[in-house]
Amino acid sequence: MNFRLSEFCHFVDGQIKGLVAVYNALTLGVVMVDHETASLLRSAQDRILPDSKAQALSGSGVLKQLLQHKLVLPLAAQTDLKDYLKIQQGLECKRIGILYLMLTDVCNLACKYCFVENAIPEDHQFSLMSEETAKRGLDLFAKTLKESSGITEPQVIFYGGEPLINLRVLKKAIDYITSLKLQGELPDNTSITVNTNGTLINEEVVHVLKNVENLNVAISLDGPADIHDACRPYHGQRGSFHDIMHGYHVLSESGIKAGLCCTISRYNVGNLQEIAVWFVDQMNAESLGFNIMIESKHSSDYRGETQVYAQKAAQALIKCFRFFREKGVYEDRIMRKVNAFVEGKIYYRDCGGCGEQLVISPDGLVGVCQGYCGTKKNFVSLESDLNPLEHPLWNEWRRRSPLAMPQCRGCIALSVCGGGCPYSAEMRLGSIWLLDDVFCVHAQTTVKFLLEELIEQCAKA
Repeated sequence: MNFRLSEFCHFVDGQIKGLVAVYNALTLGVVMVDHETASLLRSAQDRILPDSKAQALSGSGVLKQLLQHKLVLPLAAQTDLKDYLKIQQGLECKRIGILYLMLTDVCNLACKYCFVENAIPEDHQFSLMSEETAKRGLDLFAKTLKESSGITEPQVIFYGGEPLINLRVLKKAIDYITSLKLQGELPDNTSITVNTNGTLINEEVVHVLKNVENLNVAISLDGPADIHDACRPYHGQRGSFHDIMHGYHVLSESGIKAGLCCTISRYNVGNLQEIAVWFVDQMNAESLGFNIMIESKHSSDYRGETQVYAQKAAQALIKCFRFFREKGVYEDRIMRKVNAFVEGKIYYRDCGGCGEQLVISPDGLVGVCQGYCGTKKNFVSLESDLNPLEHPLWNEWRRRSPLAMPQCRGCIALSVCGGGCPYSAEMRLGSIWLLDDVFCVHAQTTVKFLLEELIEQCAKA
């Protein structure tokens, strides 16, 4: 019988001589083979493996493993296509489990890379969300959540701008969430996250947040003072580091634990390992999240610079992951890929904006992605009869995944990538259906790193 290699079959050579990982990028199956076997498989013309070569593999038992992990298939089998189409069906699952309440589009900082503030038109009318709008957004979320399937950890995220500028409505919204839980309209485990730059945290904020159940506070901090202040100054260019550290300590002293987020920008990508050490040694971080920068510039000259940034960020993330792993620190960005890879679980989307979230703007519209808050593209009216689960906008964004994008089909990171940021793809390249190519580099680099590590572990065993 003749066989053929799966179209999703990839080869990764490790640093240790003697072993090659043969990897199914669709189903996440992997088999370790020696270089001779890998050469035999790689030599298959048009991916067809004649009977003579199959016989050579059969004797060693490797063929059985390759068949088991769908890396090699009978010549006439349509297993590849069937698996691909079956996995794509997962994109049809209609569910929304995240609500963003953008309490204001005003921010007291002038972060150089901010994808929200920097995309707001010059004639934009800034505003604060009203209590009524917050309640209407929460009501829509509660209704939509009941009609969604498979949501185990619903989230309400307070966002901006800087959400603490609108502290009054933040308090009212938290109180309303509590009442919705008591009425059975929201699950008891619905979490509340406040994404803040940390500069406005004081005793009044502590009073609002103290004793809130399932609370997460995420503070943006891009490293030590000199690095952070170059990235995240006030509008007058004064650094914000010391005010943030004050706010962080105010929270800590009150017993409210805050997580840390660090954006990898052009200003700090070359110092990322230094920053990682600082987070551990000076901030005693137990977990944090690195964010890949979202850009809107799209000139051909700038693309070359963007790719340099992408390579630097991808490599720096790997080095930081190694360091954090030794220190027992959880880093969310890499661990998303690690968890999917280790569990063999298809990772459809890296962003809730791909059909799984509602974003309520300060002026009372609802959309799929907070990046469009300024232009209001991909936002619609917040009507009581709106059903986002059936709306064409959410239906389109729900399918925005590498598993539905033909240009991703041959990628080694196909089923663990998640597709990065559709907003970034559109801002730089013109369409959400084009690649977030900065994220592509990160995803591909990470998968190859994981396979190389697996080779190393197998060699030691």
